[in-house]
Formats: sequence, C-alpha cells, structure tokens
Amino acid sequence: MAGENVIDLVPAPGGQLRPACGGGPANTAVSLARRGVPTALIGSVGGDHFGRHIWRRHVSAGVHRDHLERTDRPSTLALAVVDEDGNADFDFWTTGTADFDWEAKELPRPEPSRVDLIHFGSLAAYIEPSARVIEHWVNRSRRVVPVSFDPNIRLSAMGDVDRVRERTERLVGLSNLVRVSESDLARLYPDTDVDKIANEWLGAGPELVVVTLGDAGSVAFHRKHVTEMAAPVIDVVDTIGAGDAFTSGLIGWLTSAGWMRLDRLAAWGNRTVVTAALRYATQVAAHACTVPGAP
Repeated sequence: MAGENVIDLVPAPGGQLRPACGGGPANTAVSLARRGVPTALIGSVGGDHFGRHIWRRHVSAGVHRDHLERTDRPSTLALAVVDEDGNADFDFWTTGTADFDWEAKELPRPEPSRVDLIHFGSLAAYIEPSARVIEHWVNRSRRVVPVSFDPNIRLSAMGDVDRVRERTERLVGLSNLVRVSESDLARLYPDTDVDKIANEWLGAGPELVVVTLGDAGSVAFHRKHVTEMAAPVIDVVDTIGAGDAFTSGLIGWLTSAGWMRLDRLAAWGNRTVVTAALRYATQVAAHACTVPGAP
C-alpha cells in the first residue's frame, strides 16, 4: 500500500468532534492486516499527538512499517460531514502535513517472490510531490507485480476537476484493477453513465473495473462479462471507510485465492471468480458501515 494517513474529525453526540484514524490507503492496509493478510504501508506519520495515535493503530493491526516514516510534520486532518443517511463528505487540511512530502523518499523495488501486489490511490496520488513519486514508482513496478488503484476522489483537496480527471485516467492506464465509487465517477463525469465510463477505462488497460454503488451493491466490468452483486440490508451508522474496506476485501480475496499474479489475471475473466471476490468484499464493507468512523 502507498499513500496517506489522515485524522478524520467525526461528529459525535452533543455537537462534539471525535478524532479517528483514517486515510484511504491506511484504512485499506489496516483492514487487510487485521484479517491476517500480510500488508505493508509506504508513507509518513506526523510527529504530533495524532501521529502517535496513527502509529499505534498500525502496530495494533499488524501493518508492516519498514517503509512508514515518522516525521516532525503535523498530521493531515479531515472534517467529516455526515448526512442523515450516514454518507460522509470531507473538508481537508493538507498544507505542510506529513503525508505528501515524498521528494526524498526511496520506495522499495517489489520482488514478485515477496510482494503480491501494489495498491495506491487517494490524496497522495494527486497532491504533489507525493503524486509524482508514486506515479513513477507504480509505472516501474507494474512490470513485475499487479497494480490496484482506488482513486477516492476528493476535489476539495485534489483541485481542478479537469486536471483530476486527466490524472485519474492516466493512473487507470497504469493499473490492472480499479475500484471506484459511483459518487467518484459522478464527480469526474457528471451526467455520464457508469457503464460507459467503466468500459472506456477497460479500454485504457485494466483487466477489471469494479464500481461500488452504495446500498445498491457493486458491479464489476471485464471484457468478457459484467457481474453484479447486491448489498445486504444493514443498520448504517456511517459510510466512512466503507469503500476502503470493500477494496481490502476485493484485493484480499483475490490475493488469498491465488489470483493476484500477472500470469493469473486471466482468471478474472471467469465470472465465478469475480462473483466470489465481490461477495466477500461486500461483506467486509457492510461490517464497516455498522461502526462509526473508519474500521
């Protein structure tokens, strides 16, 4: 995993705000590690109280931290605004924080005998200089291991929609697997059908594009099939981290089942394989919606 750690300020009873560890790649790494999938996070952790809390989270979950740097910079903050249906939007404070100053960071060379895949996305893939460093690393690494990408579009922090759309399409072209939410696509391509976007992305290079649809479930697009999965009926507390949990379930299942290898990606054209991966990812995401904040 490569990307940022974020402290989400989540609404609590009495008008208070409760700080909770978040960040798309960090959430995905923690979710995988807690389920026993060996996972390392490449990134930085702030030197403030929040940073120490973030570090303890990764220790507790069992995330490997060899490439997680501790710095003197402050942690990135996000104010979560949760509506009556539990859906969250965010305002971010990213200037001068620990998560994006990757100019001098040395990223490891993945060895197929030790690394199943690289997963990246979210703010660190869009905010400079981390964005440039991560893109170059992914471009080199994709020749030897599969690459998974979760855009996790947050225009309030990423900037102009045209530039974000152009960058997203370039990063999609570097990836074997893309997980994206319906709301992400709506931000990038207003009034455009999900099917049209997903098929255009498939034409750019990925083997599989999976779109999550909130309480309507998810749909996976492959050149050989389109596979849908319904979401279970649950009591939603909030949806913070649900997409990251889904991503962890998806890549975790494919990895554990032995299908996350460059020489085995043809298996993703088998509807039975993809159905099983979607079913598991849906269960992981549903559980995440029953607890406040990221899981």
